[in-house]
Amino acid sequence: MTVTPGQASRFLAQATFGPTPALIDAVVRDGYAAWLDAQLAMPPSQTHFDWLLQQKKNTEAFKGNGINAPLESTLWRKFISAEDQVRTRMAFALSEIFVVGVQSITASWPLFGAAGFMDLLAEHALGSYQALLTAVTKNLSMGCMLTYRGNRKEDPKTGRHPDENYAREVMQLFSIGLLELEPDGTVRKVNGAPVETYTNADVQGLARVFTGWDINGPETDVQFHRRPMALNNAQHSMAEKRFLGTVIPAGTDGHLSLKRAMDVICAHPNVGPFIGMQLIQRLVTSNPSPAYVRRVSAVFDDDGSGARGNLKAVLRAILLDPEARNPDLANPGWGKVREPILRFSGWARAFGATSTNGAWAMPDTTDNTIRLAQSPMRSATVFNFFRPRYTPPVTELARRHLVAPELQITDETSIAGYLNFLAVYADRGWEDLQTSYAPEIALAHAPDALVARVVLLLAGDAFSATTASAIAQAVATLPAHRPRDRVRAAIMLVAASPEYLVQK
Repeated sequence: MTVTPGQASRFLAQATFGPTPALIDAVVRDGYAAWLDAQLAMPPSQTHFDWLLQQKKNTEAFKGNGINAPLESTLWRKFISAEDQVRTRMAFALSEIFVVGVQSITASWPLFGAAGFMDLLAEHALGSYQALLTAVTKNLSMGCMLTYRGNRKEDPKTGRHPDENYAREVMQLFSIGLLELEPDGTVRKVNGAPVETYTNADVQGLARVFTGWDINGPETDVQFHRRPMALNNAQHSMAEKRFLGTVIPAGTDGHLSLKRAMDVICAHPNVGPFIGMQLIQRLVTSNPSPAYVRRVSAVFDDDGSGARGNLKAVLRAILLDPEARNPDLANPGWGKVREPILRFSGWARAFGATSTNGAWAMPDTTDNTIRLAQSPMRSATVFNFFRPRYTPPVTELARRHLVAPELQITDETSIAGYLNFLAVYADRGWEDLQTSYAPEIALAHAPDALVARVVLLLAGDAFSATTASAIAQAVATLPAHRPRDRVRAAIMLVAASPEYLVQK
């Protein structure tokens, strides 16, 4: 199958943090599958944790919460420059399902806790879903986020019950969701009514599994963030644990109870469509067809060799699916709003922006008035920056029963804030992240060619010739002896257009 540069660019917008000229050429040369398989075979690049150690951020100055700027530095470093782009992009997608916000980490050096959590997601991003969920469950940062770090067993004398927070969210958000699903992701109905996946009694029974887990070792250096939580048997509930139709007998060891819980949750038929649907939304389109979800769910259930939950196979199925590679680009229901983090990384990668001094200075970009209204690993809650089923009320999307998750952080203020921020970084870079725009400046004498290059790198083949022509005409009004101004204008106008902001 012949791949055009425009198609390659659009594929890379789904599979990576943004196309580069070199990667577009590689996909055109090798084809989608061969390029993707080479990426999937790559070992993980340098971890965030190791980079922070290399930068000597494990000092007393960074021990408390609120001194987390180096976290942004390493996250953006990998988003923009890592060679293992597909793994890194998958880890970010998973971070918006298994959510940890750095400000919720109640242990010393929270930036290392957040960095270690993203490293954990990268480590398991192309492995087994059950191994991923188990690692997430034992992770201290998640234990802080969902308040089960130090969770204590029930005490009939005082009326104390185990913390139920993680027991609820591991089902609701990380595995099976609230309602039973068909393999194609649609809600299963019995006698015309949806069926709930679990009850409050299931939450109470499962909560006992997550008692007794706490920090592993003293907080004397940052390495405790790399260790799974340890089990304190004295605080683990030895009572019977009933949940999801399973009974773990009284007296069962905490490690065995956790293993049994993971077995039961991961075997639930909802996991494939529930997780598969969200990964499709994060990478490809907000409203995939039921047939697309069914195909991905089938790969989750069996990767072709009998293995369940093979995330590498699931990711490959998502990105190579006919619906992803050959969609109807004119269909207004196809695609997804390009979330702000991906807009900035896409600009940096497209135009070769890189750190001038190796520090990758990138402060918190959450501010919605002058920045992105989003910053990695800074979601205020476990429900992410936006919910997967969010629909803007009283809109055409709502009338058509479509979802647009990213619009939950989009309003008049954030739109203006993004344009303000875009104007700054397209003009003069951001902090020490800089680019010369040399290839673009070389084309500035020919506005049509300049805009064509910018469109290719930012939007691929999902951009109309009419809009590109209008932008080229506007760029041509700038004097030819100001080539850099022409480049900035072309980037600004393309990156501000709806045809770019909606990733097709």
